Amino acid sequence: GIADGRGLAASILLGADGVMLGTRLWASTEALVAPAHHAAILETPGDGTLRTEVADIARQIAWPPGFTARIRQNAFTDRWHGHEAALRAAVATEGPKYRQAFAAGDAQNTGVWFGEAAGLIDAIEPAGQIVARITAEARALLARPV
Repeated sequence: GIADGRGLAASILLGADGVMLGTRLWASTEALVAPAHHAAILETPGDGTLRTEVADIARQIAWPPGFTARIRQNAFTDRWHGHEAALRAAVATEGPKYRQAFAAGDAQNTGVWFGEAAGLIDAIEPAGQIVARITAEARALLARPV
């Protein structure tokens, strides 16, 4: 994911017209995120997430085969990732537990939705500040002589 000016500059050099700042803006003060989930992103290294479908199974959201999401590795993923069939079989009891944990802001027993760019994030900041800094960093890098 893109979370700093280096990523934006690299994307532009590769021909992109723009980038998506999903994880980086998820870690903004404007994001409607539980405080424990914001705390989780600040302590998660870039390799602390995984692609899985377990959160969608628990939420009973059906995606076409092959579609997964990247979420933080935690107690929930440790229990269910790799055991998707068992979760599907237990969704009548596990689904309500998941929804209750999510409503409570529990960062260990739900899917905490962010990607590998988490390793580049060290603060929850206003979105405008984030975009301004990333843009300034990219401009400075792109202005350097090659």
